[in-house]
Amino acid sequence: MSTTPTATRIAYQGEPGANSHLACAEAFPDAEAVAYPTFEDALAAVKTGDTHYAMIPIENSVAGRVADIHHLLPAANLYIVGEHFLRVRHQLMAIKGADIKSIKKALSHTQALGQCRRTLRDLGITPVPEADTAGSA
Repeated sequence: MSTTPTATRIAYQGEPGANSHLACAEAFPDAEAVAYPTFEDALAAVKTGDTHYAMIPIENSVAGRVADIHHLLPAANLYIVGEHFLRVRHQLMAIKGADIKSIKKALSHTQALGQCRRTLRDLGITPVPEADTAGSA
């Protein structure tokens, strides 16, 4: 009797297209990336066996450590088994026909807003924290 191996499933926080989703696709192109609304939910998916791994951001080179993770990871009783470095390129999106001078607010994840802090300040745009980058888009 043969058994068919299960496809590797990797949890990430956010919507499809989020940076963690992109990291899953780069690091494990043959795995199924599974979206969860929070970091805590993504970590819980590994603990319950719903996914094999979680792709979770720990820190970034511009905005520093991702605070929630340093609080959640020790309590999760999980271990870091690898790392992946994702180059992030932020884009400012607006409705068709908008002029850069008419943009007053930028909605995105706190970490992304931190990475773009200088540019937003230079443009006079107010950062507004949201759940994630892809959901904001």
